Amino acid sequence: MATHSGYFTQRQFLRYAAVEKGGLGTRLIAKARTLDHIRSAQFGWHSLIHNIYGRRFYEAIEKDNIRNRRRLSPDLVRTRLLILDFVLARPDLEYLETEHEKVQYFRSCLKLSLSLLPCRIYKAAKDNTETRRYFVDRCPIFLDRQGSSETPVFVYCDHGDSSLLSFVSYLETYNPLLRSLAAFRLIYAAPNPKKFRRAQSLFARRIHSRARIDLAHLQQYFAIRSLWESGQTAALGRPDRDLLRQGDEQYRDPFLEEIYRKWSANQLSATELYGLPNANFTVGKPAFETHLLPDSYDILDHVSVAKRRDRSGTIAPNAGSGLGSTFAASTQNSQLQRNTGTNA
Repeated sequence: MATHSGYFTQRQFLRYAAVEKGGLGTRLIAKARTLDHIRSAQFGWHSLIHNIYGRRFYEAIEKDNIRNRRRLSPDLVRTRLLILDFVLARPDLEYLETEHEKVQYFRSCLKLSLSLLPCRIYKAAKDNTETRRYFVDRCPIFLDRQGSSETPVFVYCDHGDSSLLSFVSYLETYNPLLRSLAAFRLIYAAPNPKKFRRAQSLFARRIHSRARIDLAHLQQYFAIRSLWESGQTAALGRPDRDLLRQGDEQYRDPFLEEIYRKWSANQLSATELYGLPNANFTVGKPAFETHLLPDSYDILDHVSVAKRRDRSGTIAPNAGSGLGSTFAASTQNSQLQRNTGTNA
């Protein structure tokens, strides 16, 4: 729970513990509050969501660099809960749990460039420095080993609304990495099966049905581009310049940029060049699968009235607009809940 999500409900803990009811979950959550390992917030129908935020807890499991301690928006918390549901349904898989493990696998094992990995750049407000973080969406990735073969499996957890825009964004973000893999599987997980067929069609259009690359044309573009970048422009005629402009538009892709970088550094032979760009058409095909999640967590669409009242007894107008203020208020009341014995 701490590694994959950072957020959980009591029902998820009972599912993990393989018990249907009883005081086990209540006692665990009460103890975690006493130790300041978790903070809780109450949402629709008086349901509680818990955030594992205690620094000492993450230090104890040697994962104190995980950013699960931060307060998140309702949409991100919902996604984390959906991710945890998937992991609880398939707990024995070989997950790449952390950012470090994912980067290490694709960099060290598959020898891929960092430029192909999904990345987000954070700029510091004070000194304007930049920090690059990879796989910030926390979507699960696990390895499917069959004999000597090993296939990475990507999991996208979608919430229950009717739109596929978030899935489109995910495919666009992961497209350079997916294009560079000889074979992979993608599991689309959602609490509503109505979007399964549409998601599969979208995946087929954006990932599976890619046009093959004319490798002779690509090699010619690389040669002309190398002359241009080295300042040997006098050797280029009008047709060469036209091909260069065409190639700049046609081959604007991080994966092909990485191939060009290796080719220009004499790290790729002509034979190796011909084997790379279309490898995913000859070695294996991407596979699309679906997984039905048990809950849409619509409790996040509502904040319980008991938690929204201010000191005067009226309902606060902006309460529940984000999980940050809600969890902060709940943390302040945690001592009172422990003293009164309020159930989790």
